[in-house]
Amino acid sequence: MKRLERLTALLSLLQSRRHTPIGSIVERFQVSERTIYRDIKALDEAGVPISFEEGKGYFILDGHFIPPLSFTLEEAKSFIFVEQLARKYTDPPTFNHFSSALEKIKNKLKDHQLEGMEQLESSVRAYIDDDYTPQYLSVIEQACSEQRVIRIQYKDLRGITTERTIEPIGITFYSQTWHVIAFCRLRNDYRDFVLLRIESLHLTPDVITEPRLTLSEYVQKLQAEENH
Repeated sequence: MKRLERLTALLSLLQSRRHTPIGSIVERFQVSERTIYRDIKALDEAGVPISFEEGKGYFILDGHFIPPLSFTLEEAKSFIFVEQLARKYTDPPTFNHFSSALEKIKNKLKDHQLEGMEQLESSVRAYIDDDYTPQYLSVIEQACSEQRVIRIQYKDLRGITTERTIEPIGITFYSQTWHVIAFCRLRNDYRDFVLLRIESLHLTPDVITEPRLTLSEYVQKLQAEENH
């Protein structure tokens, strides 16, 4: 990647997050920390107000205007593949948000790019032969974002339904289905809940106050337990 391309990509990365640690930037661009420091200095000298917060990382100060992003045809086409999977593996509210975002992307394309997009759209289909219909994905996403407590009716593998009050720490997709990882107040421990087994869900106004593991920390904990 040429330096100008890296500077543009770095600016885009900083825009997409509240804080970005230096380690994440190095991992993304596969260059040395010294190179990243030079790039950040170059952006700062070009007028981009970049600041740093100890323990969190770099960020762009609020109120700074950055022109809208433009997409290449290849970048825009990649969303067509994601759209096919999103149509099947997300709930209607989440898919509607994705479709709205995709329309905004198309609005930024030139006529010849739109022609390429429309051709690909007519040529890509995902056929998945099951009755998978996820529910509650958008509500659980809201709970994770707002650190809210959820009450659910949950049916376990034995077919027994119990009421749980849970504190979600993340959403993950594996084994062809969505899962919510949460601290379960009934079990006083972290649990993996399959969305398809949630019979009802209520988003409470209660905010999570106790410090909980992040999703990454939870996965690392499982991996450590498996290795022992």
